[in-house]
Amino acid sequence: MTCRSLDIHAARPDEWPAAFALALRHVPDDERPTRIANALTLLAEGEIDPAGIFVARSDTGLAGVQVCIPLRGASGLVWLPQLDPACPDRDIANRLVATALGWLRHGGAKLAQAMLPPSDLQYAGALIQCGFRHVTQLVYLRHDLEQVPPVPSAPALRLEPFAPANAAVFARTLERTYDDTLDCPELNGVRTTDEILDGHRGQGAWHPETWWLVHVDDGPGAHAPGSHAPGADAAGAAPAGVVLLSEFPEGYGWDLSYFGVVPEHRRRGLGRAMLVRTMHVVRDAYGLPLHLAVDRRNAPARRMYEGLGFHTTGVREVLLHLFSTPAARPA
Repeated sequence: MTCRSLDIHAARPDEWPAAFALALRHVPDDERPTRIANALTLLAEGEIDPAGIFVARSDTGLAGVQVCIPLRGASGLVWLPQLDPACPDRDIANRLVATALGWLRHGGAKLAQAMLPPSDLQYAGALIQCGFRHVTQLVYLRHDLEQVPPVPSAPALRLEPFAPANAAVFARTLERTYDDTLDCPELNGVRTTDEILDGHRGQGAWHPETWWLVHVDDGPGAHAPGSHAPGADAAGAAPAGVVLLSEFPEGYGWDLSYFGVVPEHRRRGLGRAMLVRTMHVVRDAYGLPLHLAVDRRNAPARRMYEGLGFHTTGVREVLLHLFSTPAARPA
């Protein structure tokens, strides 16, 4: 089979099952049928855009496939490219990746990511050659919330749900929590705060009442009106941090999508107090497990999670491709 001259196009509807079968050919045999069925279901439900399924066709069928999925928040998810074993030309994999990246960029994406099981990292050569960089490993954690530490009496926290009236303060506070972050610092400054928030809204089911500005009662006179603390609200009291929760489907639990503390409130036990308070809210209101993911390089956060009883459920290798100047979104 000669592959170099093959054109790359979006897959036709009649090719979708074969495209997913080829895209998932590296998955263990006992898992592959379920994974293919799940992909077709996501396609039918609109979670996968069929325009992002790219194939190279030969005279005998599909020579290669690349699946990429646009995500909210100016980003996209890229699968490993896969070739038919009969295709000897490895360059077709690079062409598939480049086509997918161009499509994402013209759709307004500022970054693309691939999230791979560690065993798949050996197959990421085409991604690396096309500009992806292996930056870290995400560790996925879960807590069943059956035994939760008591809420600390100090610092005293007040949780203010997200609302249109505090949206600007929410965005400013979130932005400040990224200062000197240890979680994927490579992403700092790549997207606007509004794009980041939009990305979080697209994770699971979004409930505004489970996004919180966290205020700390520092005692009389703290952050008095007119003090103009960074990110202060109308009363002059600057929030100390933010918590973003989203609901997983089908009773799987809740995802702690993000929580962060602004620099001047760090190293005071506030992060632990915020997390314990969150654990109590999720347990008392929903009775479901709490999930989160953490950059393996963030040793202080991992120690805190493990000390509170979170256990590891999986890991993923993170590969990033940053578009230097995103193309304008088509009208």
